[in-house]
Amino acid sequence: MQMKSSVARTPRRSFLGHSLVAAGSLLSCDLLRAAPGAANQRIGLGFIAAGGRAQQLLGWFSQQADVQVSAICDVDQRHLDQVRPKVPSDCQLLADYRELLELPGIDAVVIATPDHWHGRTAVAAAQAGKHIYCEKPLTNSIGEGRAVCEAVKQAGVVFQTGSLERSNPGAHVAKQLIEEGRFGKIHRVRIQLPTDDPHLLEVARLESPPPTMEVPAGFDYDFWLGHAPKVPYTDNRCHFWWRFHSAYGGGEMTDRGAHVIDLAQMILGLDDTGPVSIKAEGTASPIGFYDAFMKFDFENKYENGLLMTGDNTGPRGLWLDGDKGSLFVAVHGTALSAEPASLLEGVSVPNATSSNPHCREFLDA
Repeated sequence: MQMKSSVARTPRRSFLGHSLVAAGSLLSCDLLRAAPGAANQRIGLGFIAAGGRAQQLLGWFSQQADVQVSAICDVDQRHLDQVRPKVPSDCQLLADYRELLELPGIDAVVIATPDHWHGRTAVAAAQAGKHIYCEKPLTNSIGEGRAVCEAVKQAGVVFQTGSLERSNPGAHVAKQLIEEGRFGKIHRVRIQLPTDDPHLLEVARLESPPPTMEVPAGFDYDFWLGHAPKVPYTDNRCHFWWRFHSAYGGGEMTDRGAHVIDLAQMILGLDDTGPVSIKAEGTASPIGFYDAFMKFDFENKYENGLLMTGDNTGPRGLWLDGDKGSLFVAVHGTALSAEPASLLEGVSVPNATSSNPHCREFLDA
C-alpha cells in the first residue's frame, strides 16, 4: 500500500490504521543483503525525522562519498530550520514522511522518529521499496516488529536496526573470549541499567503533572501523536522526554536496555532466539505523567538453561557469569573487565575508529 500525498490530509487514526500491515507468521528479521550493482552511483538518502538523534546521524551520513542526502521530513519546522544549513541546497525539506517516500531518487531512508513511529514508517518505507536504517528499539511491541519483518521480506529491501554497540570492537572481543571458553560455560547474564543519570533523576523528582501549554508554532502536534491517545500538549511530553511515556517509549528499559540486552544476544549467539519464560516487576511514577517504569527487576529463562536477570544496579552494562569467571561489558563503549581480573591478561581491545562501522555496513549492503 502506498500513501499518495496528492490526497487531502486524512484524520491521523484513519491513515495510521491502514499503514501497519498485520504479520501472519513468526519471521526472523535478518539483514537482507542487496545484490551487487550500481556501485558507482550515490545512494539517495531520505531522513524521516530531523531532531536530536537524526541530526547526529545526518552529520555522519552526509559526509559519506557514496551518499546524497536528498530529502528530510519532520513534523516540527524548528528541526527543519536547524538542518537546513547542514544539507545541500537541493535537499527537499518536508513535513510529511509520505511525501518523502514518493520522491524520485530516494533509495533508502533513515528513521529516527520517536519509538512509537518506528513501525509505521518502516512498513511504509518497505512497501515503497526503500532500504531502511531504523534506530533502536525497533518497535514498541512484538506485533509491530513482526509487521516490519513481513514488509521487509516481501519488499526484499535491506534493513538494519541502529544497535550501534554491537559494532564496537570490545563487543567482538567479548564474543571471541566467550566462544573460546575462557570464562567457561555461561549460565547467567546480569543486565545492569542504573537510573541515576541527571535526566532520569529529573523524571523521578517530578511531583505533579506539568501544566498544559500552547503548541509551538510550526509543530504539527496531532501528527506527532499519531496513533497514540490524544492528550494536551506540554513540552515534557514531546522532544526527548517522550521516552518516559509508555505511549511513545519505554524509559531506560528500551532506551539503553535495548543496547545492553542486544549485546547479550549477540555475544552469546542468541540473535535467532529469545527467552521461553519472562518474569518482571517494576515501579512507575505515582503521579502517572511519566509512566515508564523507573525501577524494575526481570528474569528471563532460555531454552538452553541460560538465566538472564536485570535491575537498576550499576555500572551500566552486562555481566556474563561462567564456570571459570565473569566478564563485564560496559555500555557505552564496550570496555571489558573481569572477575578474576587475571582472565583478561594478554587481552587487548582495539580502539574504536572515528567512523561508524554500523552505518557503513548498512550502506555497503
